[in-house]
Formats: sequence, C-alpha cells, structure tokens
Amino acid sequence: MRKFAMGVILAAGMIVTFNASSVFAQENTDDKFSFGKVVSVTSASIVVKEYDFAKDADVEMTYAVTAETELGNVNAVTDLVANDDVVIDYADKDSKRVVLTLVKEDKGAEAPAAGEATEQAPAAPAAEAAPAEAAAPAAEAAPAEAVAPEAPVAPKASVNAEAAPVQP
Repeated sequence: MRKFAMGVILAAGMIVTFNASSVFAQENTDDKFSFGKVVSVTSASIVVKEYDFAKDADVEMTYAVTAETELGNVNAVTDLVANDDVVIDYADKDSKRVVLTLVKEDKGAEAPAAGEATEQAPAAPAAEAAPAEAAAPAAEAAPAEAVAPEAPVAPKASVNAEAAPVQP
C-alpha cells in the first residue's frame, strides 16, 4: 500500500509537470484530479473505478478522451486494459468530464503479486552452505544460566528545586 501511495504522489508530480506548459495555454483553471482502476476503455472514453468521498464508496466514472488529452506512460488510450491504475486530470465541460492529462501508473513501482515472476536473481541458500551439525555446537556454547538477569529499575526521584547541588 505504501508503494502505491508513493506511485500516486509520483504521478501527481508528473501531472504538475505535464500541466505546467498547458496551464498557461488554457483559460480554464477549474481542473480537477482523480485516480483509480480502468474498467473499460474506447478511443473516445474511459471508465474508471474510483473512490467517491461524498458517497464513501467506490463508483464507476466515465471520462471523455479528446485529441488534446496528454498521455503519460502509455502511447494511446486504447493501450490501457482493465485494472490498470491511472491518474486523471480533468475538467467539467458541457456536463462531461473531459480528460486533460491521463497517466498510467508504472507497475514496476509496486511489489509483485503472489505468483508473479520477478527479475531478481535468487539468493544463495544459507542453510545449505553450513551443515546442521556445525550450527548445533554454537547454540550449546552459551548455556542458559550464563545469561545475566535484568537489573531492577529504580523509581525516579522527584525533582526538588531547593535540593543541594550534586558534588562531582
């Protein structure tokens, strides 16, 4: 979850970068921000499952995609598939949500799900490197009675402002 949050923050930074040039060219400053998972996509629209704070539930929202829509981490909106994580910067125009910027979240930022292959080299197994008999004497070398018991903690003395100074 932490990696997903970092991905969202990263994507938000990308949106700010993408919009830095387009903000000055556009007169509309009522841009809004959303993120979620792709449900379906066509060349003209995208349906995203996102969390609606007012309803306190997940909802499916439809966004219009135009030729002016800026894309990040994807070449075409039709390259998106169901369950892709996306970040959307949009504006309300003519009773529709029109996508200004759409960024696909990079799956490399998240930990792989169970069953997915990773590209890391397997670590050398430490258990096979040393025989079990070699590890057993080390455990017997420190008997349990050799461990010192914890010393009791003395209660803190109250601070008295009129107490005599401590001699070194």
